[in-house]
Amino acid sequence: MSRIRDFFLGEIAKAHDQSLGQGGSIIIDDTVEHAGPFVAITVIGTADAVIDTSECDLGSLEDQPATITIPKGLTIFGDFQSIELDSGAVIAYRKV
Repeated sequence: MSRIRDFFLGEIAKAHDQSLGQGGSIIIDDTVEHAGPFVAITVIGTADAVIDTSECDLGSLEDQPATITIPKGLTIFGDFQSIELDSGAVIAYRKV
């Protein structure tokens, strides 16, 4: 029983670390594709951020339009394989 408990506690700890960006983070403020994987994206600065979905892999996002506008100050969560901006700036949190 303790092996099962230890396994699940380990998985919970891993998910907790990923959700808090314990894999590190980078600031993206250019229009170059940045490889992930990332678990969250927070828009920083004074403007909304526009993600160019045709040039990156937002793996967990279904039915992607050509661009996605994320309002300043907002954080979105997912399993993003790469990110490319058209405008704005974000903090992208790496997966553990």
